[in-house]
Amino acid sequence: MEFFISLYPFLLDWLDLIVRWIHIVVGIAWIGTSFYFNWLDSRLDRQIDNENFEGELWSVHSGGFYHINKLKGPPKEFPKELHWFKWEAYTTWISGFVLLIIIYYLNAEGMMIDKNINDLSPFTAIVISLIFLLGSWFIYDVLCKSILINNTIFFTITCLFLAILISYFLTRVFGSRAAYIHVGACLGTIMAANVFRVIIPSQKNMVDAALANKKPNLQKGIDAKIRSIHNNYITLPVLFIMISSHFPFTYGHKYNWLILAFISIIGATVRHYFNLRNKKEYKIWILPLATFGMICLMLYVSIPKIIQNEKIIISNNEISFYEINNIIKYRCGVCHTTKPTFEDFENPPLEIIFDTPEDILKNIDKIKAQVIDTDVMPPGNLTGITETEREKINLWIKLGAKINN
Repeated sequence: MEFFISLYPFLLDWLDLIVRWIHIVVGIAWIGTSFYFNWLDSRLDRQIDNENFEGELWSVHSGGFYHINKLKGPPKEFPKELHWFKWEAYTTWISGFVLLIIIYYLNAEGMMIDKNINDLSPFTAIVISLIFLLGSWFIYDVLCKSILINNTIFFTITCLFLAILISYFLTRVFGSRAAYIHVGACLGTIMAANVFRVIIPSQKNMVDAALANKKPNLQKGIDAKIRSIHNNYITLPVLFIMISSHFPFTYGHKYNWLILAFISIIGATVRHYFNLRNKKEYKIWILPLATFGMICLMLYVSIPKIIQNEKIIISNNEISFYEINNIIKYRCGVCHTTKPTFEDFENPPLEIIFDTPEDILKNIDKIKAQVIDTDVMPPGNLTGITETEREKINLWIKLGAKINN
């Protein structure tokens, strides 16, 4: 029994790797399919003289020519094999939810809860997470079935406002990194539910009607097209959230919810440019505007940090490395050591250790990014590092990070 208990963290690591790999692969397949069919529908040549075809497209790839036709209605005779694009979406959501369980639910106290923000129990945090995942879909679905859907601008503004509100609320419930991931999980749930609840049923309705020689419900087709377009615009914000854990200056910022909203708007705007371009509408000004927005955001996040560092009063008395070493040992060393004493870690996270002065110097940039520039480490401030201790580490780094004193 003791052997299996010791094996448990290794199994979790391998499960994390395998499921994450699957999630990335099927996610690429889903996004690629979505992008391709939106591009294909926009690029069809509809100026053709053929009573059976709505449009056609010629393309060349991998040494071959392809001739693609879109029918005006169902085929008179169905082929033996009709390709459905659904399992890419389903598998992406399922693997993503499994990752949520492995990384966050099984370690809710360390990964989801920040007691400086909200002192929740792990069970409560998980219940709130599930409520948001399901609730986001139901709210969105109600909006899509309301009269708002007939006005694209009002619908978009309403959805954006609710998304920002949810983002703000999540950053006041969970730790900052978990809040970002949950916003992405909510958006991913909406996308997958669109496929499962609207897009695929519409396609089944169309096929079943054709086989029964009946007229299909055209409204279902219109609804499916709208949801497909929504998924297309949501994609880039979700992709950013997937990689955001590598950039603590975003989710670790004081106004992290606002930064997420701003980057998401920029991502959707870039997607809009390419969607227009596919229709041969060249709104060139969109890309420079998005670039300018990212530059403004970069300056907004970075300049206050520069000013703060410049205001540090460098005293004549140097900070003792003995004091810094003790802070790192007791606040960071429970996890980042060869043999972690924190119960949820068998190995040091990302193989980063602070066992020796040389180890600390080697990882000085990571310490600065995670502890000084943002306050995302320790996660949920489990070890209780104080602002005074952070300032001492910051001052020690500014004085040259000396270890011989």
